Amino acid sequence: MRIIDSYGRFDNKSVDTARGTQAVPKSDANGGNAAPASSGDAVTVSAQAAELAAKAAATADSAKVSQLRSAIEGGTFQVNYQAIATRIVEGG
Repeated sequence: MRIIDSYGRFDNKSVDTARGTQAVPKSDANGGNAAPASSGDAVTVSAQAAELAAKAAATADSAKVSQLRSAIEGGTFQVNYQAIATRIVEGG
């Protein structure tokens, strides 16, 4: 398959080719945004999004998260494809 980049979308110099990521400035402690880097795009996070992220982090079950993390890192975590398919179909 041949991809022709006639619009130059794939010629982005701000992408780190070693890691395949793009640098994004973090917001400051006042809830505003830090000055954008000399190259790349800036991301703006609303106060509501930051509040939702903080609530999600506070309600996460840290014991379950650490158990899942160790299972994934140890290679013992098994995905239950049937449960995923059921939730997708039922919308739950």
